[in-house]
This record gives sequence, structure tokens and C-alpha cells, in this order.
Amino acid sequence: MWTRWITPYYALLERGREGISGHHAPGRGIMDPPLACAETAGKADGPETSMSLRSCFSQGLKQLHHTQELCNATLVAGGKRFPCNRALLASVSPYFQAMFSSGFKESRDGEVLLKDMDPGILQNLLSYLYSGELTLSPENAEEVFVATSRLQLKPALALVSRYLMERISLESCLRLYMLAHDHNHRTLLRGTLDYLQIHFGTLSHHKDFPCLDLEAFVSIISSDRLAVASEMDVFQAIQRWVVAMPADRLSTLRTLLQHLRFPLLTQDETAHLQVDLAMLDPQLELQWEELDGAGRLQQGRVLRQGMYQERIVCIRVPRLGDILSASDEEDCYLECLNPATGSRTKLPPLPLVALPGCSVLEHRLYISGGKHPDGSYSQALQEYNSLADVWHQLPAMSTPRSVHMFLTCQQKLFALSGWNDSGPLASAESFDVARQVWSPIASLPITLRFSASVPYKAKLYLIGGDADSVAVVYQGILIYDIHLDTWAQVPLGCCLHGASAVALETGICVIGGFFSKKATHLSPNRTFSPHLQCTSKGFFFLESGVISQEVAIPPLPLPLAFAGATVSQGKVYLMGGVCASRTHDAIYHWEPGEVAWTQYPESLTGQGALVRRVLKCVTLKVANPKLDALLRDPCICRVAIGAAEPKPPC
Repeated sequence: MWTRWITPYYALLERGREGISGHHAPGRGIMDPPLACAETAGKADGPETSMSLRSCFSQGLKQLHHTQELCNATLVAGGKRFPCNRALLASVSPYFQAMFSSGFKESRDGEVLLKDMDPGILQNLLSYLYSGELTLSPENAEEVFVATSRLQLKPALALVSRYLMERISLESCLRLYMLAHDHNHRTLLRGTLDYLQIHFGTLSHHKDFPCLDLEAFVSIISSDRLAVASEMDVFQAIQRWVVAMPADRLSTLRTLLQHLRFPLLTQDETAHLQVDLAMLDPQLELQWEELDGAGRLQQGRVLRQGMYQERIVCIRVPRLGDILSASDEEDCYLECLNPATGSRTKLPPLPLVALPGCSVLEHRLYISGGKHPDGSYSQALQEYNSLADVWHQLPAMSTPRSVHMFLTCQQKLFALSGWNDSGPLASAESFDVARQVWSPIASLPITLRFSASVPYKAKLYLIGGDADSVAVVYQGILIYDIHLDTWAQVPLGCCLHGASAVALETGICVIGGFFSKKATHLSPNRTFSPHLQCTSKGFFFLESGVISQEVAIPPLPLPLAFAGATVSQGKVYLMGGVCASRTHDAIYHWEPGEVAWTQYPESLTGQGALVRRVLKCVTLKVANPKLDALLRDPCICRVAIGAAEPKPPC
């Protein structure tokens, strides 16, 4: 059954293209804003004239479509003829523009034969061009997609691809992936590929899976983002794909095996693989090398997404006084927490420094700068690889700094502001992880310490903080665009420092901290003003820096500042911090949609560790237990690394 949802043009324009909202029911018509029309009125009467022009343009096109007046072209599909206006077609479709502005027969005769196109689909598209109404349903959406792609009706194509993406399921994913692949539609291809990678284990058994062509299949099995716990899952998918059409596909087996990460297989898995390969191709042999766990990691390249688990890394000992009082046994202040089980492990030792920067990129943890026990400032950069369980020293920052913001965004590390012997710093620099090079970036407009900091999309956000340059608590948000290398300031409307911040899918959560609605100066000794009260509340803001009610953050069980915050498995974790000038060691977690925070069963000192305020916590990826044992095994053994080259015929 077909239904329509009809919204006036001017309403859509005022709503800023909200006509493609994802909440329409199946079978409803989707409205798109009309074609742009010239507006020549002066500023004083602009809005009224603009509304009148839009309304007239909308009604006029509908009337012309109804009466079929001023038609100078005819589209033919399925034996049916559709009179229309070539200028309208050419204005929205490069396909028709090229056809009507060239010397083609269609340009002279004005008649275009559209073979293999359903007349009902064409009528739907013409109705969209004249009225902005596009009727979509689960039954017709894919056919409409093919027609809009063929005719290059980009506005309609955007609508129907959005409609399809919102309805990706286990049943439709592979079909839509092949559709997007055939039409080279990057947005739909990316959406279906993301879904396919997450649900690869299930979809590799789907009846449509063997229908993938070689190019599409290779692009999938070569992906790092497959949610598979073992490389054996990838081999079994290869096996099913080849067996579906052995006469045509057996010759591609060697090519497919090039994308299998053999060193990540256990000895038992390799033995099973050999048996299955012998059944597929008795002539195929494996290539072997003598490797230990580190060699397996080097030969296996990169782990798949599903081979990782998440751990929360907590940094303790944030202040110089804590370092000076630490005993020799307390040389490690980095601890990994498994939020699912509560188990904890210590990372390999690292020299103690006060107030360093901490950030993470996938399975690599970075510690930068800090203050040594002798009072000197560090410019060192240390990298911990959770797969190899070792620290490496990387090229140092150009400027020693402590109390700085340290963030990761798009394969780069960013060291921002801070403090050293020369006083507060406005300088900033970035480290290209791939090139292993530091580069200066635009300096901050003001120097900041103790800001809540977080990366989101291609921007860095510093919320509130201690503005050393003007001796006040900063009432704003600094936003750095990493592509433009520029800073922007957004007013916050309150004083805030020592808060925590995490990025969610649609924006940024800011939680706790010292808060005041009035401008607050620092006290004479440069410590935090006693007029600021610690808060238990939080707020959510969008990419633009505008506060939004889209996500409701419940208040914490008690006021907290300087707590570590991170996101793991969709939950926001808040750890440690300061409450009423005293160290707090509880752990809380909350998931968007929940009405309250939940206290974690154990505290930070649950295993008898020294009570210390958490400076930072980040979510680090580690190998799952089976792979972790394999990659850390010091024993050298015979490991398959790929398919051997075929032997030349005798």
C-alpha cells in the first residue's frame, strides 16, 4: 500500500532541509527542497518576497506538470510517453544536460527512449522534479536508486540512498553493498561496508554472500575492520565463497589467500586450515618460517578489529609531591582495568613524572612531557604498544611542557599549551605518527591549564580552564580545526575548570569540575579560587560548541573535579577525582539513555594500591586473550606465513 507525506516547499526550506529526516515510515513520500530560484528583492522586504517566490515556484511547477504545458521533450519508458520540460531536466541532471545540449538525436527530436526502466518509477521521479515529492517504500527504493543513479538525479539520489542506509539489515546488507558497488555510490558503499564488517560472522553465511564478485569480495576480506575474533573466520569465508562456484573461482584461491594473515593462526587452526586447503587444491602448499610471538606480529601486519578488546588505562601520581614521596616499589603508575571483569594489570615500568600528557591511538598509548622529581620539565614522548607489551621512546617535543592538553586526532598527536620554566605556554605542536615528525601549529589565543579537552571529528576542544595570561578562569571553549590550523572561541557563559569531557557520536559530554556563573579571578597564590564550587552536573554540546539538550546527562552522586573520563563499550566511565578538596577513589559509569550513574563494584584502591588522584584515563585496545598469548610467546616455532609459490612443471 502506497502512502504519501506531503510537506509545503516553504516549510521544508524554513526547516533547513529536514525533509530527509530518518523518522518517516516505510512507503511514505519524502520531500526535498525545491530548486533554487533568483531573489532580487531588497533586504527590507527579502523574507516576504522570498516566501512568495518559493510558493509561486512550487505551485507553478505543479500546475505545469498537471496541465503538461510548455513541454518540449518526451521521455519514453515501457511504451508510455511522459511530456516534460528539457530545461527542468537539464538543470538537475548532468545526464539530460549533456543529452539536450549536444548534437545527439534526442537533442534535435526532443524524445528520449529509456530502455529497461519501469514507467511507474519514471513517473515517480518526474513527480519529484515538479513537486519535490518522492514516494519510497521498501519494495521500490532499490529500483528508484538504480534509476536516479542512471539519470544522474543527484538530489533524488541523496534522498533514496539515505532512505536505504537507514534500513540496512542482515537481510538487505549484501544486496545493498553490491548495488552501491555497481553504481560506485561511495556513501551507500561506506555505510553497507561498515555494517558488513561489524556483522561479518553472520553475513558470511548469508545466501547472498557467494554472489559477491571477486573485486568486492577482496575489498572485504582485506579490511582491517572486520569484527572477527580469529583469522580462521576469514579463511572459512574464503572457503565458502570458492566452493559456491568452484569451476570459476578455484583459480583465484592463491590470490585470496594473500589477504589471509596466516601468522595470526594458532597451531591447531593452521592444522585445520591445511586439511581444508588440501580438499580445495591438493597441489597448494604453505610457506613456513621459524618465528616467535614478536615475529608473528611483524609478519601478520595488523590485527582485525574484532581481535581486540578494550582496557581502561589509569594514570596516577599526578603531583610532584607524590613523586618525591614515592618508594622504589612504586615505579609504575599506569594500570590497565578490564571493565568487564574488574581485573587489573600493571604496564611495564616508566620513570615517574608529574602531570604528563596522556593519549591513545588504537593499541598504542602515548605519554608526553611532565615534570621530573628534580623540578626540570620533560619534552620526551613515550609509546607503549599493547601487542608487544613494550615502551619505545619516540622523537621528543620541541618544547618541554607539563600540565598540557594532549590529544589524538586523525593519526596525529597534539600537545597544547601547558607550563615550563619560562611560565605559561601558548605554543602548540603536532606529531605525525606515520612520519614520526613533530611540527608547530597555530598557538592558542590564550594560555590554558586544567581545561577539559577532547577530540571530536576533525577538531580539538578545550573547555574552560585556568587562563594564566589574564589570571581568571576561562569562560569559553577553544576549538582548533586541524585542517585549517586555526583556533576559534565560543562563549561558555560560565567559569569552569577541572571538568572532564568525552566525545559521543553526536557531540561532547562535559562532566563535573569547579563551576561558577560569574567571572572568577584566581586567588593571589595562583591556586583555584575558593569562590568556585565543585559541581556534580554536566552538559552536552554539539560540534559548533552550542550547548544542546539532545543528550541528558544525569548528575553525579557527588560533586567531582579532576576525574579521569573515557568511553568503553558505549559507556562513559568517570574515575577518581577530587571531592571537597579530598581525593576520591570511586569509579562510576553511565550510558546515554540511563537516568543515573552506577558505581562500579570496586574502587581505584580495591586491590590495596596507594590512594592517588587519577589524572587521566584512556581506552586502549589490547589483543584478545588467545592472540595475546600467541603474540607474547617467546618460543620459536614453525609458523605458516602464506601460500608457497607453485612448483614449475617438470
